[in-house]
Amino acid sequence: MPSAFSIPMANLQIGNMQGLPTELTSFLTTLQAQIMHVQNRTDQLERLAAENARLTTELDQARTTIANLQKQLGSQSAPEKNFSEISLSNPAGAVGAPDKHEEPGLEASTWASKASVSLPVTAPKMSAVPSARRIAASVRMFALPSGPSGYEYHKEVRSSLHTLGVDSSQLLDINFPARDVIGVLVHVQYADAFKAKLTTASVEILDAFDPLDPDNVADPKYTSLSTHELANTAAMLHHDRCLQALQFLCPHVAIPVGHFFCEAG
Repeated sequence: MPSAFSIPMANLQIGNMQGLPTELTSFLTTLQAQIMHVQNRTDQLERLAAENARLTTELDQARTTIANLQKQLGSQSAPEKNFSEISLSNPAGAVGAPDKHEEPGLEASTWASKASVSLPVTAPKMSAVPSARRIAASVRMFALPSGPSGYEYHKEVRSSLHTLGVDSSQLLDINFPARDVIGVLVHVQYADAFKAKLTTASVEILDAFDPLDPDNVADPKYTSLSTHELANTAAMLHHDRCLQALQFLCPHVAIPVGHFFCEAG
């Protein structure tokens, strides 16, 4: 589709300027270069406008999805507890058969008799302290140049962070924005404690990492793109990672996280 600023260039070709004064020829040549520069900039702006419209549409769709999930969560009532599924074991000889001459009542009730039995209390199981070897293996995991992809790798990251003393329930999302980089989304109130755990384990934290940097696009299929196109691709990939994170969060968590993504750009 031609731009509204398109100007036919055939009449300004150097070959058609023979016989014109030198100053006029120089002026027309400069004018031609300026017009071509403006045309290129206009084309770039049109591409950016189209990309921005697409991203805006996808963001609106994500917000609609979040709103629908929130409505579904609100409409679901809490399930009633089914007490019939609860069973208690009867130790041998703890409860005898009721006397056939005994009047029915609280003392003759089998359920009352079971309730009166003191059940043994089991001490809570203490988590074993991770060994130095296991901690070292978890630290090496973050120093690997590459690793397996998919759900198993995410599971491995969570397991390794747990070994380093990180509360995995505080990890909202794990992604891989660049080669040799693991991104972890946590609440700001837990961020300092999370960083302290990693610092203690000598894991490098990239505070200045920019997910929109075109240098982070390392996929060989993008090698032919220009720097400007790589920047757009980095923004698109970052946008997709944000949407994927929202899809796996609970609605009451996804909404504030979505606002955070929008404010952070």
